[in-house]
Amino acid sequence: MEILTWFGRVDLQTGYLLTGSMLDREESDGILKLQQEPAGTYPLSQPDLRALAKACGFAADDAEYNRLLREAALGLVRRSILTGSTVEQDLLQAMEALDNFSQAINLLDERLYEWSRLHSQKIVHGKDLAEGLKEDENMGLLAKAILGLRESRKATEMDVSATVQSLAPNLSSLAGPVLAARLISRAGGLSRLAKMPSSRVQVMGAEKSLFKHLKGNAPSPKHGIIFRHPAVIGSAKKLRGRVARTLAAKLAIAARLDHFGAGLSLDLQASLDARLRDIKQRGRNKGK
Repeated sequence: MEILTWFGRVDLQTGYLLTGSMLDREESDGILKLQQEPAGTYPLSQPDLRALAKACGFAADDAEYNRLLREAALGLVRRSILTGSTVEQDLLQAMEALDNFSQAINLLDERLYEWSRLHSQKIVHGKDLAEGLKEDENMGLLAKAILGLRESRKATEMDVSATVQSLAPNLSSLAGPVLAARLISRAGGLSRLAKMPSSRVQVMGAEKSLFKHLKGNAPSPKHGIIFRHPAVIGSAKKLRGRVARTLAAKLAIAARLDHFGAGLSLDLQASLDARLRDIKQRGRNKGK
């Protein structure tokens, strides 16, 4: 009777190793094959693999067996990680890095501003402050570091935009690349976003306010991170709830189209624009 182990196929009657070590085969992993082997090919009682490996000459002693087993396990983990590495996973990590860049820049900008106030009463913030102090004897290193981080953030944002437009063209078209990437990141992936109802997309990012509302301590939030969309932030305050609800409905449709690879829909943006015009027109009529 033959049995497939992590170190090869062994004949239990003769004790011979029939196929040799799977460790030397990049195209075939013994452990993965072991998982796929039909249950009927195994004896009812599991043999002592350590003793079997030494008996068939695969390992000379326990120390060598442990070393080879460790190498096999690490190799399996490496291949599993590489297999799980996708464009979407890279996008999620890049989006997290983009947020980290922004946090670091804001923190260092504030430190540079406080430092600069020791030497000047002129109020300057952001990139202009760093540009003006990059040659300063005391603050120059910090200013240059901030400018470098700004350039890195810009490059990362360009990479994120290019990736998300390829991965989710409909979502990118409606929300803009950065907001689309942020929605995918917040949801934990495009497939999860595609499964969300539009009501959840609408308030994504406003979970704390939503929980307060559910406890009766706050009004219901009208929007979450989609507030950054020009259609929402550019609307009158009284219309933002309806605009956000409409936008979220279209974004949910866009995410589903992208998830199932339907291609770019030319009608989705036109439908959103028409609905937004109708909302704003009704708002103006009510105001008269």
